[in-house]
Amino acid sequence: MTATVTDLGRAQARWLRLLAPASWLSGRLSFSRKFLLVGAVMLLALALLSWPLLRKAGQDAQSAELERRGLSALAQQAVVLDTLVRQRGELKGERSGRPAAQAELQALLAWATAPQLPPNAPPNSLPALALRLQQQWQQLQELAAQDDDAQRRFAAHTGTINALLALMRESARAHRLNVDPTLDAAFEMLSHRLPLLMETLSKQQDALALSSGSMASYALAAQVVLSEATPALRAGMQQLLAPGDRAGLQAQLDELLARIERQQDAVDKVLDAPQALAELRPLASANLAQAQALLVASTAQADALLQERLTQLRRSQWQVGALLVGAMAAIAYLFAGIYVSTLRSLRRLSQGTQDFCAGRLDTRIRIDTQDELVLVAGNFNTVASEVGRLLDVIREQNESRQRELERLVQQRTLELADKNDQLHLAALRVQEELESARDMQQAILPQHFPDTADFSMQACMHPARELGGDFYDCFALSDGRWGFLVADVAGKGVGAAFFMAVSRTVLQDLAQDELSPEEVLARANDVLSGRNPMELFVTACYCIYDPRDGSLAYASAGHPAPLLRSAQGEVQALDCPRDIALGVLPGMSYSRRYAQLASGDTLLLYTDGITEAFDAAERAYGDERLIAWLQESQEPQAADKLASLVRDVADFVGGAEPSDDLTALLLCRKPRVDAPIVVTANTESPDPSASPQARGALTVSHTPLELKNKTLLLEHRLHSRVEEITPLAEAVDQALADRSDLAFAVNLCLEELITNTIQHGLHGAPDRPIHVRLSRSDEWLEIILKDDAPPFDPFVEAPEPSLDASVEERAVGGLGVHMVKTMMDEVRAFYDGSGNLIVLLKTLKR
Repeated sequence: MTATVTDLGRAQARWLRLLAPASWLSGRLSFSRKFLLVGAVMLLALALLSWPLLRKAGQDAQSAELERRGLSALAQQAVVLDTLVRQRGELKGERSGRPAAQAELQALLAWATAPQLPPNAPPNSLPALALRLQQQWQQLQELAAQDDDAQRRFAAHTGTINALLALMRESARAHRLNVDPTLDAAFEMLSHRLPLLMETLSKQQDALALSSGSMASYALAAQVVLSEATPALRAGMQQLLAPGDRAGLQAQLDELLARIERQQDAVDKVLDAPQALAELRPLASANLAQAQALLVASTAQADALLQERLTQLRRSQWQVGALLVGAMAAIAYLFAGIYVSTLRSLRRLSQGTQDFCAGRLDTRIRIDTQDELVLVAGNFNTVASEVGRLLDVIREQNESRQRELERLVQQRTLELADKNDQLHLAALRVQEELESARDMQQAILPQHFPDTADFSMQACMHPARELGGDFYDCFALSDGRWGFLVADVAGKGVGAAFFMAVSRTVLQDLAQDELSPEEVLARANDVLSGRNPMELFVTACYCIYDPRDGSLAYASAGHPAPLLRSAQGEVQALDCPRDIALGVLPGMSYSRRYAQLASGDTLLLYTDGITEAFDAAERAYGDERLIAWLQESQEPQAADKLASLVRDVADFVGGAEPSDDLTALLLCRKPRVDAPIVVTANTESPDPSASPQARGALTVSHTPLELKNKTLLLEHRLHSRVEEITPLAEAVDQALADRSDLAFAVNLCLEELITNTIQHGLHGAPDRPIHVRLSRSDEWLEIILKDDAPPFDPFVEAPEPSLDASVEERAVGGLGVHMVKTMMDEVRAFYDGSGNLIVLLKTLKR
């Protein structure tokens, strides 16, 4: 007894292990999906079983269609054959081919040269045979027009007919007539035996009509062909005969064979007595017509059989499809019934459970089926009764706890609400700080670019996030040269932005020392390698341009090669060794390269944020699209050309999120304009009564305030170098030691105005004097900034920033000047004939 139970347990365990995958899958599917899965598997099995039948029927139908097309082509070829055979019998008549034969043959050649066969047709040599037939026909036409030798024209006719017979056999093979399972002998008769029989019957008469001893061999050979054709004709006809032989094909074949025997007797007479040729000619013509009629009737009968087969195949496909659909419908009906019955029971269970959980503890479930769900309903009813008893006990215990929990929840909710408000305010402050940092990052980059009679320059930087790692710079050097660069810091965000600021400062300081491009990059690499705790690096391309002759010297630190567009629209990438990026390893050397910009040429420096800009489909903008844009760009000014590039990239990207910072710098050497130079002598002195605007003075809205009890706090002189701003800031801190808030505001405004003066007023010229005076009265702090630059008013020339616009829509530039106007109470700019004078007033009231 124990052993039997143990064996049963082991067998059950084996079954459970066998059903484990199905049980696992069933446990992860909903009830409706289980039914759907089982039904889908059964339907799939039916479809897989039915598919070979449907496929076989479809293939047979395609083969039948192909064979019918072959029969149609065979009928056309038989017409041409009959025409050629009859034309050969007219050798002593007209010497040129009849127009009808010419047209029929050309139509046949056109079809054979490019036969419209389905993809499943076997390979064929129809074009080659068509070429052979065309060559034989052309040779025949030439002989007919030039040669009077009847035997030669007979041989040419025979060659043309043989080429046509070969074409008919290849056409039958191409249309798979030779491999038909039930009509192969019939198709052999139609495509080979009957056409050969027609040609042989005619050739016997034509050869004997030439009255030449050499032609007698043709007649004798024809007798052998005719005798060998009889079994094949009878075998093929046997496949075509339908019940009752309504077309009378057997009778036509028997009559034709009898006529052929009479023709052979006539041939023997002609060989013995040539004057008996008159008896042979009408007999051969009648036999040829009888063979042609048999060919037409047999072709029609074969086509009817193929049509009947095709109809049966289509009917079989519909029958299999109907059986499949019916089986699917029956299975679906049964599954639907089972599903509805089971779903009704499950819904009663679900509804009862919901009612019970909703508080109606007297709910009981009743199911009128014989399946296992009845047990589930009984167990539910038992549990519901027990739960109702226990809930009364628990309810009393929970009432007191509920009141305490409500108090604690309310207290915790208030605390969480307060924390959420604090987090929201902190997030707003962080966002404002990031936006301010982005504005300041844009402000430290040059916003004004040279635009002279010789060249124009423009640059932009659009960060992918709030802060970017790309930057550009341009500044004037000695002897009228200009230095400019484009760089890309690895990474994005705050770290890349800080490293960008350090890299720009280092590169600008070294460039102002009049070093060559490769020396600037080498020294900058050494400095950045020693100040790189985050192990970042920056790629850069630094160029020095001389507008006097268009020469360009440049060096690259792992940066994409600059693109040079000629005035004719040809674009080439400049030779760029792609040395190692800055900040990776100290002590690296860099190579200098040279280029020449002709009049109308354009130079483009860019970062990989342009070529690696992706659209919504993850397609990159790419080098080819960038080169294509540069080739097609026709804007004469660098600013317009750069705006066109930014629009082109934006249109390509569409609404996709930017993947990298987008930075580019364009230098356009303007086309040379040859204009006559007019020299006039002016011996008159300037009119001292001319207006200030005529003398170069800047516009002043009103007269400055008059300060009382003014005391001088600071008199400082510096040169037009950015590094000399730091000593000035220290001197201002000492002069305003009691007002650190004023010292901070003054230093921030002086740094912005001096930087603007160096870059835009003096165009980067070094060692130009700048004077700063700081005075204090009873109510005001006065700051005066003096330089010897040409007339330049930063408060008029700087664009007004749009503070209400989003960061993406806000124009670059003007934020620094706006900051000065905001922090100071009054700002004014003058030109006194020797230089620019900027006066700032700040109230001393706290």
